[in-house]
Amino acid sequence: MDRAVRPSGRRTRRRLLLAALAVVLLGWIGANAATGRGPWAAAGRYAADLFHRAGPTRDLGRRLQRAAGRRPARPIQLRVWDWWSPSTTEDYARYFGEVESIFEARHPDVDVVFQAVPFTNYEQKLATGMLGDNPPDVFQCSVYWAEGLYQRGMLRRLNDFVARTPELQDEQFMLPALYHSRQAGHIFGIPHIVDAASLLWNLDMIRAEPALHDMFERRPDGTPDFRRIRFDAVRDWNHFRQIAQRLTKRDRAEPLQAAAGLGGKPHAGFALDAYGMGARSFMPWAAANGVRFQDRAGRRAQFDTPAAADTLQFLADLYWKHRVCSPFRRELTSHGQFESGEVACAMAGTWSGKYLVRDTQGWMGFGMTAFPPGPNGRGYKTLTWANMMAMSSRCRVPEVAWEYIRLICGLEGSLLRLKHLNQNSPRLDFYEGDAWAREVRQRPYLANVRRICAVGDPLLHTQVQAVEDEVQPILEYVLLNWPEIEAGRGSFRNTQEAIHLAAERVNEVFRRYDRTIRSWDRRRGRLARPEGK
Repeated sequence: MDRAVRPSGRRTRRRLLLAALAVVLLGWIGANAATGRGPWAAAGRYAADLFHRAGPTRDLGRRLQRAAGRRPARPIQLRVWDWWSPSTTEDYARYFGEVESIFEARHPDVDVVFQAVPFTNYEQKLATGMLGDNPPDVFQCSVYWAEGLYQRGMLRRLNDFVARTPELQDEQFMLPALYHSRQAGHIFGIPHIVDAASLLWNLDMIRAEPALHDMFERRPDGTPDFRRIRFDAVRDWNHFRQIAQRLTKRDRAEPLQAAAGLGGKPHAGFALDAYGMGARSFMPWAAANGVRFQDRAGRRAQFDTPAAADTLQFLADLYWKHRVCSPFRRELTSHGQFESGEVACAMAGTWSGKYLVRDTQGWMGFGMTAFPPGPNGRGYKTLTWANMMAMSSRCRVPEVAWEYIRLICGLEGSLLRLKHLNQNSPRLDFYEGDAWAREVRQRPYLANVRRICAVGDPLLHTQVQAVEDEVQPILEYVLLNWPEIEAGRGSFRNTQEAIHLAAERVNEVFRRYDRTIRSWDRRRGRLARPEGK
């Protein structure tokens, strides 16, 4: 045997021996805990609880808890997958703990087993899990994958379940929340959270400019409420540019670098992230200018229009012509410059508020709006999407899984997420109760969230990453190199050429995907659909 291999083999045997000893020790601890006697009884109960909360080891934790006499045996097991992990934060632990307690109290024969799967590995794990012995019964599904999973036959149709459940009818939800869970009359998911792109505004900086006080809501006595920005605070793109110019504090020689802004700190009017300017960042502005990214079926690009080219021109001009933006740089988060007080306005999302409060140790001097209408737009717009609860096609207990979906996607589940996660809801009745009104009073930045989500167009939903890989380099190039393009030395003559090329490449992605779907359909014996349908 090669001498270089021996130490590795010796280490492996040591690890196996230690693992065996650990199993024996845990078994002995569990046996003592089960009797409730002995010096290790308390340790056994603690170990069982620890394993119970440890995400992927949760099933082992259940067995340890039963051995410790803490859980009765339940004949039906419901496997639930999620990328929200009880082991990451106390908020998630409390949320899943209460969901579990409520559901199992109502269904004494059911053992809910959660498995946390990291978001980046989620789709791959689902695909492999469906082929294995322990696929999930029900799981949180992102709009990024929902269409593809359904086309691959991995999601169960829910039409029959919905038809007999009054509280989960379509009219119970805001319309944009339904975009991504329905296709050609087939329902394959029920929305349970809703998000939208939004503009974040630093209200402290706006307050420092008396000429901008009309952007705030008014109190009954007519004075501005500096905690709340009006939903329609920005009239249109020209008004946005004027506000950004007023909020840009700079020095004559070095704009944005050595100025005396709010509190003596320089800041820009708007953060434009050229390095992250893909379809998901570009399209909220384009939607406000009357542009749709793709058709409803997700097989054809619809953004090869003059309005889309004008949108890209508007963003380039904000940076290069009007100089209201901070210097381009790569950011780990979409609102990093906003958190640090370097900009007055930034793009983020309706979900961002609780993370801003956390990261700034309690600061709530910000508000949110949708995107103001462009020259070709009709009203305030954004992009909206709703992740969903879905049932796998290999679900072993569909009736039990549907009862779980009813809890999670009903009003009760929405209120649980508000209680533990400060999460809003796609349900209309959620916003009519006292709980949401109380949350808005405590967190005024949420005041416009419902209206922002309600005016959204659909987020890109077909081959999301493949499309981004095609679009992002083109949009980044235009924003980073606009002076060269304007001088006639660039790869494009104008923004319309860049948008046209991006649309061509997206259509090629869609064509490849359509061919793939046809192959899946033939494999399952389904009739091939007409081209592009």
